[in-house]
Parts: sequence; structure tokens; C-alpha cells
Amino acid sequence: MQRIAAQTALQWSAMKLSLLVCCIVLISCRVDGLFGRMQRVIATGELFCGTKSAAGVKVKLIDIDTGPDDVMDEKYTDSNGKFHVDGQTEEITSIDPVLKIYHDCNDGKPGKRRWKLDIPKKYIGTSGKTPPTFDLGRVNLEAILHDEERDFI
Repeated sequence: MQRIAAQTALQWSAMKLSLLVCCIVLISCRVDGLFGRMQRVIATGELFCGTKSAAGVKVKLIDIDTGPDDVMDEKYTDSNGKFHVDGQTEEITSIDPVLKIYHDCNDGKPGKRRWKLDIPKKYIGTSGKTPPTFDLGRVNLEAILHDEERDFI
């Protein structure tokens, strides 16, 4: 009887050790698709306020999540109003990339006007491949978007 109990205890210990090793392997060897995959987005554009370049405008590349959103990149437009954002994040499901543009074009109110522009899914790259660049083009920030918000950053 003692021999059976000792053998069972040994088998139980071996099973716990095997389970521990499997957990360590799974955690350290991030299997693509099991814990998420790296997804990347690149966006460019040129911003104006009327006929003048919109220099120093904050542009964020965001992945909208049910929890806190992921800021994938954040830049300011150059002296010509041009921007280039390039970011990536790891997600199990497909990301929801958005450009957020914070500006004061033709606005004397407190805070910044915030534009939120969805980036089409075809501009998402996966598996280390460089995605096609989403080119917003030349945009005049004088326009007023119907779902525009204010941000007090």
C-alpha cells in the first residue's frame, strides 16, 4: 500500500512539473495568434488652417479598445503642416486605428478642437510586413466636423 501511495505521489509531482514547464514555455514563446499579433499602421498628411500651414498641431495614432485606448504614436506637424505617424500594438483581434488631431484653427474657445478620423482596415499590416501608408492628403482644419469634440489637454 505504501508503495502505491509513493508511486502516486511521484506521478503527481511529475504531472505538476510538466504543467509548470508547459506554462513557462507558453509564456516565454509567444505563439502568434494565441496571445495576439503585432499590427502596424502608418499615416501621413498635410494640415492647413485656411491658406497657412498648420504647424505644431498634435496628431495621435490610436487603437480604440473597449478598455483604455492604445496610443501607438504621437507627433506634431512640422513647419509645413506635414505629419507622419507610424505605430504598432499587439492585439488578439483586429485593431481599430484612429487619427486624432488636436488644433485651434479659427477657434477662440478654451481647449483644443479634436477631430477623430477612422483609418480603413486595409491599411493595417501584420506579421512584420510594412502596411500601405494611409495618406490623409491636404486637409483644411477650418472645416467643422459634426462629431467634433473639445479636449482640455
